[in-house]
Amino acid sequence: MRIKKIADLIDLNLGGVYDVGSDHGYLLILLREKNKNIKLMGVENKKEPFNNLSKNVKGKNILISFSDGIDKLDESFSTIVLAGMGYKNIVEIILKHKEKLDYISQIVIDSHTNIDLCRKFFISLGFFIENEVILKEKDIFYEIISFKKGNKNYSEMELHYGPCLLKERNDVFKEKYLKRNKKIETIIPKLNCDSLEYKNFLEEYKLNNEVLK
Repeated sequence: MRIKKIADLIDLNLGGVYDVGSDHGYLLILLREKNKNIKLMGVENKKEPFNNLSKNVKGKNILISFSDGIDKLDESFSTIVLAGMGYKNIVEIILKHKEKLDYISQIVIDSHTNIDLCRKFFISLGFFIENEVILKEKDIFYEIISFKKGNKNYSEMELHYGPCLLKERNDVFKEKYLKRNKKIETIIPKLNCDSLEYKNFLEEYKLNNEVLK
């Protein structure tokens, strides 16, 4: 379901898609089914996943590269996909070749950590949040974001919860923050009420309750 949601956010009218950390290659295979002619590249920097990728995409007109991040990215690609990794890795990959963003129109991310910082990072690079999806798979919540080139201002609340997700506030969104607040309820009693940690958790708890109304 997560791979399908990522695929649905990719604008295939823009041009080639460059998938970093392709793993099994299922996203690329799905994109090829959607569009027979678009240029697709899968990148892996670990031998076993690369071998799996190579085997799975064989004969499907999908390019593959045993390399790091966006090292092999060129102007024939318009979309970058960064899925299945954390915020720190995403930032390192982008900043290593920041100049290559000049010919990128869309970036789709599925970060497993610090999703709010991801929003701030890409906005600082001249992208805006075009669309967002939240889903739950195997008891894990995922937020997938499509950024497109352009500028837009956001409130701190929008950056934290996601402007599109905040507007919709669907059942999965509500479930995520209800679950988070239940966890905070078990943490707060163990903390010193004068500590910064306590104040931060309390503030988060109040904000979550606000968006759950």
